[in-house]
Amino acid sequence: MIGFLHPWALAGLAAAAIPVLLHLLARREPPTVVFPAVRYLVATTREHQRRLKLQHLLLLLLRTLLIVALVLAAAGPTLPRSGVAGHAPSALVLVLDNSPSSGVVVAGTVRLGELRAAARGVLARATPDDALWLLTADGVPRRGDRRALLDQVAALPVSPRRMDLGAALGVAGEVLAAESRPGEIALLTDLQASAVSPAEVSVPLLVARPETPPPSNVGIARLETGPQPWGPDGGRLTVSLVGDSGGGTPVSARLGTRPPRQAVAQAGGAAVLAMPGVPSGWWDAEASLDPDELRLDDHRVGVVRVAPVARVNWDSAGRFAAAACEVLESNRRIVRGGEVTLGRLARGSSVVQPPEDPAALGALNRALAARGAGWRFGPPVEGAASTDSGSLVGRVRVLRRYQLQPAGSGRTGVLATVAGGAPWLVRSGGVVLLGSRLDPAWTDLPVSAGFMPFMDALVNRLARGEVSLADGAPGDPVMLPDLVSGVRQGERDWRVEGGGAFRPGEPGAYYLLAGEDTIGAISANIDPRESLLAPAADAQVRRLWKHARLVSLDGAGDAAFGAAARGDLRGPLLWAALLLALSETALASLWRRSSR
Repeated sequence: MIGFLHPWALAGLAAAAIPVLLHLLARREPPTVVFPAVRYLVATTREHQRRLKLQHLLLLLLRTLLIVALVLAAAGPTLPRSGVAGHAPSALVLVLDNSPSSGVVVAGTVRLGELRAAARGVLARATPDDALWLLTADGVPRRGDRRALLDQVAALPVSPRRMDLGAALGVAGEVLAAESRPGEIALLTDLQASAVSPAEVSVPLLVARPETPPPSNVGIARLETGPQPWGPDGGRLTVSLVGDSGGGTPVSARLGTRPPRQAVAQAGGAAVLAMPGVPSGWWDAEASLDPDELRLDDHRVGVVRVAPVARVNWDSAGRFAAAACEVLESNRRIVRGGEVTLGRLARGSSVVQPPEDPAALGALNRALAARGAGWRFGPPVEGAASTDSGSLVGRVRVLRRYQLQPAGSGRTGVLATVAGGAPWLVRSGGVVLLGSRLDPAWTDLPVSAGFMPFMDALVNRLARGEVSLADGAPGDPVMLPDLVSGVRQGERDWRVEGGGAFRPGEPGAYYLLAGEDTIGAISANIDPRESLLAPAADAQVRRLWKHARLVSLDGAGDAAFGAAARGDLRGPLLWAALLLALSETALASLWRRSSR
């Protein structure tokens, strides 16, 4: 159906009556002359009048059509674009998938180069009246005109951030929701099956993907450093591989600048590499593969803390905690000593549980205050709750607990919470407080699979001031412990607020600082799903994204602006007006010469 951009201009159609009015006003009836001598001219006059009437009607028609064509062009008529060159003003979000998988080399060409070429084809069809946005793997829609977006596309690198295509389409739909112009989304992607997710798309969607299949690939999925800290004798790195490439793949791993160790593993398997002892401190761990068609997943980093195992006194720890300490001792994860006291407040580092006798709570709080601890035990809390899932404590049930209350106005040092944010495990100075006793009558933690790793971290890391070793992907939020005041990577520093989220921008090791002390680290690496290059089937895409139009990357430019936009008829109407004007001029000149 034909629509109009400026329907008010149709009022100008009244001007089409002007030539008719002029024609009627210009008509003159010749006088009737009764004169026998000129009767022979009557036949000739009648013939001439019929010819003039035809000429005038043709000129009247041409002039009327000329005015109608000009008025309609001013009104901006549009119709569905089929068979019409150009398009009416539209709104388009160009989603360009430059996630790590776009860095794969196919037939000697980087896949991102094909995507950029398709993006140039789409933007080449844009007009100054279109509203345009570019959305890439960083998730930020950027508005600009055609020239600005072409410059951005030309400079666009392969991003280390994963793009969830369903989430990206949701963002694009939100951008177009505020537009009054017809909207459309053009998604240019390698259509990686692991990136395709459901999305409710309420505007026309064009999906352009390559026709050439990707090569087989193998990448590093995980680099596991095992229980931390390592002792002086060294430790083990476990390198897990992911992909669809068969056969053995050489794997190498190293600590810092030390010579690498090598092994062979297959996609879906893992290689365990024994690393030699190194001096105490924080060490960057690296694992790598021989370069293949996708380079970004051939390297992975981790962080290793090397320190002597903790010297622990667990005589007052309780039955379950004592049994765990004996297992840790037999595995050479701790030794007996007075560095860390488990279960009660002592001179050095202490892990303090609530007393079994509530009457002893007041004396314990006074001892904590005398020690300068920033936390104290509050009243008991009835009712079961669950700890918040985190890197230190998973989601376990808590049956009994005491409130942990800050002694001052601040609230720092929270390591784990329960019941939606209430502190359950806190640290202040060299004192760690637990809201519950390590007993099944208080919490399910002692009978859970995570109890031994928790006890290892409790005595070897938390009680000694080392808080967190976390993994993340570039662009994804990683929650920081309360004690953290800064993040450092090489020469770069970020001031952060403890308890907030930090988003690493690039792969690498990020160290967490509390003042000048390093208390943890984040290992940021490419999402392992990026190594799975197999594309999604067209049927799957149409099932998840209703009414999506799928085309090849080469056809993206021709298909863009074809669903949401409407063809603009102003150009054809102006050309028709020009032809009508030339015809009117030619006919008027010809008949003027013939009448002489």
